[in-house]
Amino acid sequence: MKTARTLTAVTRHRFLVALTAVVAMTSLAFGRDTKRVITDLGVKEGTVIADVGCGRGGLSFQLSKVVGAKGKVFATEISDKCLKTVAERIKKEKVTNIEVMKSDRTKTKLAPSSLDAAIVVDVLHHVRKENRFALVKDIAASLKPGGHFFIIDNKVKDKITSEHVARVDFMAMTKAAGLTLDAEFFYLKNEVFLRFRKSAK
Repeated sequence: MKTARTLTAVTRHRFLVALTAVVAMTSLAFGRDTKRVITDLGVKEGTVIADVGCGRGGLSFQLSKVVGAKGKVFATEISDKCLKTVAERIKKEKVTNIEVMKSDRTKTKLAPSSLDAAIVVDVLHHVRKENRFALVKDIAASLKPGGHFFIIDNKVKDKITSEHVARVDFMAMTKAAGLTLDAEFFYLKNEVFLRFRKSAK
């Protein structure tokens, strides 16, 4: 019985740790920097933006308040469970400017040249290495000329692990997709925050 109780406790602990990680990730857990991040995305009333890999929609709902009735937030996700959560919240809060979209691992299903901006928060390190470029290329194709692509992901501190993407890989993927780094923000303690731009031509 003691062993059974111990295993139950361990299982409960692992579940709580996993749940805490998910909540932190999907709630845009930037602490006091959240408003600053939203500001640095450059969104305003009328902006059309995609939250790629939206999780439970924490960021999507914050963006919806900024872009207003004239704007649009596309909340894309591969998880049916997460999309259901977002859709239920949309209905409950009567939000009219968020559209949920079921995507797959390399295709967002976003229309070409339809977005002013797109953002991925703690998403790319979860994508298989061989699929990352295809996803970034697809996102780049959805941007209007002059549109911006934002990457926020785990910052490498000591060594590269499965929880990280090397900076050189971020740069290579985006360059190959036709994007150019035009800003980097350094105030997030645990994450890199990069802004890339699609050519206006």
